[in-house]
Amino acid sequence: MKKTFSTLILSVTSFALAVGCAPHRNFHTEPPLGAISDDVWRTQEHNAEASDFVLYQHEFKLNEVRLNNAGEDHVKQIADRIANGDNFPVVIQRSDTTVRPDTEYKLPVHPNPELDMQRRNLIATALTRLGVPDADERVVVAPAFAEGFQSQEAIRAYGRGFSQQGGGGFGGGGFGGGGGGFF
Repeated sequence: MKKTFSTLILSVTSFALAVGCAPHRNFHTEPPLGAISDDVWRTQEHNAEASDFVLYQHEFKLNEVRLNNAGEDHVKQIADRIANGDNFPVVIQRSDTTVRPDTEYKLPVHPNPELDMQRRNLIATALTRLGVPDADERVVVAPAFAEGFQSQEAIRAYGRGFSQQGGGGFGGGGFGGGGGGFF
């Protein structure tokens, strides 16, 4: 009897110490694992969606107020997304490929605010014709949200896209990293 009583006391004491010393966890009020970071992911997704509405320099003909084929397709996609409820500003990336005649080396590295405003007006007019009623207020000239690649970075990213198992795409396997489109 003494051995059974000792075993019972030891068991109850061990249980009391284990329960009493452990932090109390109420699994009914704590958020599920990973839920705390959901807002971070939603913010990143929202910012990525906004970057779909940036028309980049490479979507225009060099130093012209004309879109290339990819730019025309992109404007149509933007108009369609606005018609389906997306409410982002349309951003025309500032140009930086103009030659200034007053410089010594005449390099095509200068901004051209006049060209930028002409491009803005072109896109606002195109979006209006595509059924976007507030296009003139929605289209702005600003820096692109995502930084572009420097030449060496672009070469490495391009090479990585083809060297990944399964091939294809920038950023190592499919989508993203190339900037500018919806695909």
